Amino acid sequence: INASGLSINLLKITDKFAWAIYSLHSVYNNIHHPSKLGHGADIYCFKHKIEPKWEDPVCANGGKWTITFFNRGKSDTFWLYTLLAMIGEQFDHGDEICGAVVNVRARQEKISVWTKNATNEAAQMSIGKQWKEFLDYNETIGFIFHDDAKKLDKAAKNRYTV
Repeated sequence: INASGLSINLLKITDKFAWAIYSLHSVYNNIHHPSKLGHGADIYCFKHKIEPKWEDPVCANGGKWTITFFNRGKSDTFWLYTLLAMIGEQFDHGDEICGAVVNVRARQEKISVWTKNATNEAAQMSIGKQWKEFLDYNETIGFIFHDDAKKLDKAAKNRYTV
């Protein structure tokens, strides 16, 4: 990964995120943690055959939950716990999850969990609540529909919050 904003796709896993934890351990311990990456870097962990972009047919009608960190280094542990929760199939609606992204920017780091069907409010709310619980995160987080983000860019508003 370099500072020019190039993204790399480091982790590809099976359709049900049934990837062994020891495999994650070997990959995770050999890549830089988010706090050590240059500004503009992204790391993706998506299910097999799902691309981390709005245009992917599986992601097209979805959205994302996002946690933003303004202190460099805070995202390292949360990123690991997010990966462990997904791979360990800890979400009740794990079939709705496409993957997760960590974005490193000059003033912040963000972790997002991408989902398939943004209009499935019950599933989205469950995913958001469980994610916060797994991370022991007490601040409010929001869910933005990909359609809203495409049309409105940074003006897109949260449709759900927990």
